[in-house]
Amino acid sequence: MIIVIVGPTGIGKTNLSIALAKHYNTEIISGDSVQVYKELNIGSAKASALEMDGITHHLIDILEPTEDFSVALFQKLVRNKITDFKTRGITPIIVGGTGLYIKSVLYDYNFENTKRDDKLGDLYSDLSNQELHQVLQEKDVESAYSIHPNNRKRVLQAISRSALNKVSNNKNKDEKLYDFVIIGLTLEREKLYEIINNRVDRMIEEGLLAEVKQLYDKGIRSNCVSAIGYKELYKYFDGEYALIEGIAKIKQHSRNLAKKQLTFFNNQFDITWINSDLNDFNNTINNAIQIIEDKR
Repeated sequence: MIIVIVGPTGIGKTNLSIALAKHYNTEIISGDSVQVYKELNIGSAKASALEMDGITHHLIDILEPTEDFSVALFQKLVRNKITDFKTRGITPIIVGGTGLYIKSVLYDYNFENTKRDDKLGDLYSDLSNQELHQVLQEKDVESAYSIHPNNRKRVLQAISRSALNKVSNNKNKDEKLYDFVIIGLTLEREKLYEIINNRVDRMIEEGLLAEVKQLYDKGIRSNCVSAIGYKELYKYFDGEYALIEGIAKIKQHSRNLAKKQLTFFNNQFDITWINSDLNDFNNTINNAIQIIEDKR
């Protein structure tokens, strides 16, 4: 059985996954669309070597910032990892907040032969890149967060793929391919937002500004820097607004993402939710283990 840990940003998924990996003597597969990139460390909230505590993590730091990443590639890589885990007789643990990516692995999503509808280019020819990206946000918010607005070709592909998914290409997309249990971490909304705001402040203190500046100075404008925490500081370095406004926007966009993540998870998955116990996280860990054992 596959163990899947999901939930909004900053809620304790990393701590829970590491505890479960220790308990079940296994390894972790990252379900995050930004942590795949080298050099994007603080802003993507990668676990440090100390935090990993000897637990092997997969799909972290596998791409250069200049390379493209997609849900189709993620699906292929994770399914290969699941096969490897089964061969070795260990339980896969997938942890992350990128809902569409995780669903594409667990269910019968087919991305082969998914090509852009050339008619879309004409249909949206009068729209600016930002306006076109807004269209994608309305159709597929998860893909929108992983594709830079200026990458018009990929935005059009994602819009086309969204349409295909809804019509015929994924007619079996609700068919499960694996035996799995999904545990979601949640919190009272105001408390979650407080944690997110504090987390952003901590990222700034840990050197997020320098991390983004290094990417900016290298001239990297690929999709990875459209992620929250990077795109806002890029605009700061572009002179579009002051640093204090950039930080405020990171907090706002992170809260917005958390809300959208919760909506996606609730609508798309059969999840057992656990309130993250911030005072005694062992309670959260024990609850998760009990849920997993009940599902076995």
